[in-house]
Amino acid sequence: MKLITWNCARGFDKKKALIFPTNPDIAVIQECSKKSTESPAYDGYEAVWTDGNPKIGMGVFYKKNWSLRRLDETPSGIEWIVPFAVTGPQNFTLIAVWACQIKGDKRASYVGQIGRALHEHRDWFESGPIVMMGDFNSNAVLNKGRSGWNHSNMVSELATRGLVSGYHALNNQEHGSETTPTFHLLKDPDRPFHFDYIFAPQDWQARMSVTVGSYAEWRTHSDHCPVTAEIFA
Repeated sequence: MKLITWNCARGFDKKKALIFPTNPDIAVIQECSKKSTESPAYDGYEAVWTDGNPKIGMGVFYKKNWSLRRLDETPSGIEWIVPFAVTGPQNFTLIAVWACQIKGDKRASYVGQIGRALHEHRDWFESGPIVMMGDFNSNAVLNKGRSGWNHSNMVSELATRGLVSGYHALNNQEHGSETTPTFHLLKDPDRPFHFDYIFAPQDWQARMSVTVGSYAEWRTHSDHCPVTAEIFA
């Protein structure tokens, strides 16, 4: 099973050929349009639009031999943290993430949205396995200045639910000390961050690989690089 998350920085209709020929089973794409998810999304794929502004939001694309069912309506304030029951060659719960800014509320923005989702929707985690993936817009280097909930709190809480970031587990790296960024602010090579994650069950790690696209390859397409996880049988 191959999973990809990528913030495409808009214009996904013109960028689909960068993703689908790599043969993902499921791709979570942030900053795409509703139109880009409409049938036919791409040959051999279906798609789900997760609501919001039709010009910019989040789409989940999946091969036609899979099925996705949205678990519930996402409450106001965490619009783009969306749970799905996934059935197919592997059954699991997918939580697709695009953690955004809440204007006028720094605490509720970005990782604050994820904290709210984790605390208000424990039912999403009641039946496993769980995969939580997307653009979290968060890193431990940004903990300072966030009162209460921060990135490290999130990592710890996900760990209590048996979830770890595949990139960090497989590369033996600490959050906040990543050697491979997934995002470059304003596409500046000197302003790198690791913001995009695929959290998966700890017991998947022995049969999992994770790769991050390179800045040199992806900088003309987006300020983010895709993160890809393959889970082997």
